[in-house]
Amino acid sequence: MPIVFVHGVAVRDEDPTLARATRAFGEVPWPTIEAHLREHVAPAVSDDPTGVPIMRIYWGDLGAHFAFGGRSLVSRPLDLPEAAEDAAGAVAEAADELVDDVIPEPRRIRRLRGAATSLRRPLEDFVPVFLGDVLTYVSTRGSAEAPGPIVERVLAGLDAAAFAAESRDEPLVVLTHSMGGQIVYDLVTHFLPRMPEHRGIRIDYWCAAASQVGLFEELGLFLESAPDRGPGPAAHPPREHLGGWWNVWDHADLLSFRAEGIVEGVDDSAFFAAGSLATDHYRYLANADFYRALAGRVRASIGRPDRH
Repeated sequence: MPIVFVHGVAVRDEDPTLARATRAFGEVPWPTIEAHLREHVAPAVSDDPTGVPIMRIYWGDLGAHFAFGGRSLVSRPLDLPEAAEDAAGAVAEAADELVDDVIPEPRRIRRLRGAATSLRRPLEDFVPVFLGDVLTYVSTRGSAEAPGPIVERVLAGLDAAAFAAESRDEPLVVLTHSMGGQIVYDLVTHFLPRMPEHRGIRIDYWCAAASQVGLFEELGLFLESAPDRGPGPAAHPPREHLGGWWNVWDHADLLSFRAEGIVEGVDDSAFFAAGSLATDHYRYLANADFYRALAGRVRASIGRPDRH
């Protein structure tokens, strides 16, 4: 059984600045996720856990791109290469020290501005990319007739995983984090039912961690969201494309949302990730208990006994 991970927003393998920023919010590196999946989930799906293919579908390079080099970001000096920013800040600070005490007001203003910029910069390294990836996906996802680049990337990865599942005569398990869940939900509700060339893809069990699927459906942001949605739940995605589905959220993760009562047939529950308000959005992926819970649900869904 292949296990596939689809990441969320603000993931850039090729951007060390963003990587530093996301670490401050608790982002969990792929090798850690892979190791947990291998240790806890692979034994739940195969008698040969070391041979289970575990794949990560990376789409970060197709996400938000700053066409003007981040010129809109207030904390960054205009027309300066990034490498020169620290030097520019040091020069500005030294200049402030030379300002005569007879004009204290401008000096205080400059210091307040510098303090605000220092606070703003770490957030601007992360938040605009976070929001930008959401907007980029929604605006470029296309349709079944003309799928966008992120959709095509994820479909290609799932095609490969589905082939491996068929070759091993085992089901396919998908774990998504955050925005990865919205991508998969669009796939199983809109793209796969209308794209027969991908008919081999069936996700036998899906875990949407730190999910916003319920919020997006409630706001009508999916391609298949009904204009007259509510008060009853939307139908479960077609069973030929999706089997079991666990939607998991955390009370302390302000970016995770329920799906129960919004979509039929979802196993919706909270998980205490034991992080903080700043780090809980990623904390599931570092918690061994989360993977153990996922393994138990996978076993129950596919009818495989616990051999431990």
